[in-house]
Amino acid sequence: MMRVSEVAAVILCAGHAAQGCDNAPAPAPAPAPPTASIAAAPLYVPPPPEGCARTGSLEALDADPTCIVARGNDEATMRESMKHLTFELKPDLPVIGAGATTILRLTITNASNGEVPVLFQAQPQGSGARPDWSRLAGVPQPLAAPSGAASAMVAPEVYKLSMPVRTLDANEHVVDGLPVTAGGATPVARSLRVRLRPGGKLTQNFTWWALRIPTPGPITRDDAGHRFVPKTAPVPLPPGQYTINVDLPLGGITAPESTVSVRVQVDKVEKFEKRDAQP
Repeated sequence: MMRVSEVAAVILCAGHAAQGCDNAPAPAPAPAPPTASIAAAPLYVPPPPEGCARTGSLEALDADPTCIVARGNDEATMRESMKHLTFELKPDLPVIGAGATTILRLTITNASNGEVPVLFQAQPQGSGARPDWSRLAGVPQPLAAPSGAASAMVAPEVYKLSMPVRTLDANEHVVDGLPVTAGGATPVARSLRVRLRPGGKLTQNFTWWALRIPTPGPITRDDAGHRFVPKTAPVPLPPGQYTINVDLPLGGITAPESTVSVRVQVDKVEKFEKRDAQP
């Protein structure tokens, strides 16, 4: 009588008669586990946003290299951003005496729930039309440009945010008569991009004097060829209400759209002296 194990062997051999019992197929090897050399596919990493994320004072913004970006369609970007920004210019003293001074505080606020880009344009220092301060009493005449070896030493170009302040009287006339120097060729501006967080504010302070600068006399020459350059000096503003305009260097936006304004009342100094003398 055959044992159970012998019967199982006979049945197994019969199933592989075509190949022979000695050549029965071996069981398939188990798949090898993955090795550490097979790296996983890298995840997509988006590029960092352009510009600098900051709030607070605009001082030294033009010296921050992380804020510099390539110029693009600044106007379209800034016009879209202005839908979410508020601009406010507020004096510390809305009523001051003639010849006195006050601080004007500029605030740019992101009133939206998301981050908003704010674009500025910085100009090379000393470029563009500007007041001729050498016509002001006490300010020396500018020195002549150096020649020879000294002229070959060119200082690195410095860019600044220009925010000119203008004072207008009740008739919308500029009160200052200081001559303006020629600006020459149009300078190449540098674009600065600030990423302003929701509720974030950018600020800038200006010192304003209740003074006006009369127009100086014309430059003349005598018979000997000597050149005379008359000077002028500031004088107190007459009493009245004045509008102060500040032109902001917004990317792609020019005045009057880039201008913020505030009104200040100027009174006689005697009025303040009487008020202070009251018990």
